[in-house]
Amino acid sequence: MLRFSYYFFLFVLCASAQAVEKKVTEFKVFGIEGALLENVSFYLEKVKNESATVQLKHHSIEQIQISLEALGYYKSQVQLLFEQIGDSGNAVLMSITIEKGPETRIAKLDYLFEGEGNKDQNLTGILNTLPLNQGEVINHGLYEKSKSIIDSQLLELGYFDAKWKVNQLAISLKENSAFVKFQISTGVRYHYGPIVIAPHTPAAKYIRSLARFKTGENYQASTISEYNLDLASTPYFKSVRVYADIEQRENKQVPIRVDVLHKPANSYDVGGGFSTDTKLKGRFKWTKPWVGSDGHYFENNIVASKIEQEFLFSYTIPVDDPIDDVWRYAFGYKRESNDEAKKYSRKITTQLQRQWLTESHWVRTAFIKHEREDFELASQKDTTEMLLPGISYARKRSRGGTTPYWGDQLLVSSEIGLEDVLSSTDLLKVQFQTALLRTYKNNHLFYARATLGAIWVEDIVNVPASMRFFAGGDQSIRGFAYESISPIENGEKLGGRYLATGTLEYNYQFAPSWRVALFVDGGTATNDFSEDIEIGAGFGLRWLTPVGPIRVDHAWAMTRENKTTRLSITIGPEI
Repeated sequence: MLRFSYYFFLFVLCASAQAVEKKVTEFKVFGIEGALLENVSFYLEKVKNESATVQLKHHSIEQIQISLEALGYYKSQVQLLFEQIGDSGNAVLMSITIEKGPETRIAKLDYLFEGEGNKDQNLTGILNTLPLNQGEVINHGLYEKSKSIIDSQLLELGYFDAKWKVNQLAISLKENSAFVKFQISTGVRYHYGPIVIAPHTPAAKYIRSLARFKTGENYQASTISEYNLDLASTPYFKSVRVYADIEQRENKQVPIRVDVLHKPANSYDVGGGFSTDTKLKGRFKWTKPWVGSDGHYFENNIVASKIEQEFLFSYTIPVDDPIDDVWRYAFGYKRESNDEAKKYSRKITTQLQRQWLTESHWVRTAFIKHEREDFELASQKDTTEMLLPGISYARKRSRGGTTPYWGDQLLVSSEIGLEDVLSSTDLLKVQFQTALLRTYKNNHLFYARATLGAIWVEDIVNVPASMRFFAGGDQSIRGFAYESISPIENGEKLGGRYLATGTLEYNYQFAPSWRVALFVDGGTATNDFSEDIEIGAGFGLRWLTPVGPIRVDHAWAMTRENKTTRLSITIGPEI
């Protein structure tokens, strides 16, 4: 008898071990599709490689029904079977057949704000944007999302004492109906309190001047975020943190704390780039972000490539806003050697600027600059001196950081020189530049650009070479060499009075970091528009990197008799 019990125990143990080895390796679901199938499959993926047991079967049926209830189906019927795969006996298919049953639809939505927020349209208006609608099938995810939207708006508007009195989702299985009730006690809406600045910063004056709010105004979190970005854009700080100190709120006011970490007294930056216009380019930058006691700052930039070498020093004096309300003095030296255009020049520039932001968010810059230039252009060799007062208006908007998907850009500038006032000739120069970037359905990007320019002068040969207009190159008309398009007299390119160029480009994003492009460029640099318009067209590849797109283009000079081709490479965003 003892021996029989022993062998029986071994048999049961071996049978159990064999049963444990059966694993769920696949599953198939019948009877549902779309979002229901996705939700059920999300759970079923987790049971792969689990042992095919009775406990797993019961648990899976329960979880499948919960997955269906989350999307509004509370009376589903689930049949689940384990089916052996192949002859080994170890692999099991979980086969699920579902009758989803009737839909449960929202019969009533009951929302109520109590307290001061009841009369705040910025708060009550958010109810119209909630993704729950009477008559639609109830969705637990949208129910939770609705609560999150209300919570976010309460914090956005400064209802820091708000409490949920009721957040209820009631289901009537008899009527296949859902009832949603939200009841929130908002408490008071807080106002901006005093700005509390971290000690030991000499920039307190500018920190306060950049605030777009006043103590006592209604609090809004997005304004605090913009304030944080504005401070981070100044040249002074390595890091910035602006936040509402909710723990210290009292008397309907919340203090706004500003913590800053200053940049080093001297900072250095070494970089580079490449384009087929200027070839390999190196850059060195030395910045001193705080000079004296009033927040002055200066920069030294050295940029060198095969064609251009430039040194620029600028000293900036803030008025009220260290970003957009400043005086700036600049001194620079630039040397250019362009064999294609046979243009060689050396220029020294001294400039005084007054820059500020208009109410319509244009950056307005009034300036007066003195330029002395020695140049050779074809057979002309000359020295010019120009005193040029002028003004410019610029606006740039973009979304997407270094890889923008939306944006536009506008620049209008004019400058004038008078022979009687330290200038080699009388002239008026006007330029207009614009660019537009839009994305459609995430993958389709459209880009357009136009540049217009004109110089009113008696004789173009009296104008410094650097001020004349040339076209062609990576940023102008692709397919043509850099500054190779110019009016020609006696076989020599002299530069033009007028400039008109434009670009149309389409990009298709076929992978997370890759786009292909088709484009056409056109335009001319001319003295009288008697020349034909030059056209360049081609295709390209875009590699989207953290420093911006790397753009590789192959273009044909369509209007040239031999239709020459050029490869162009540029680094950086379109706008």
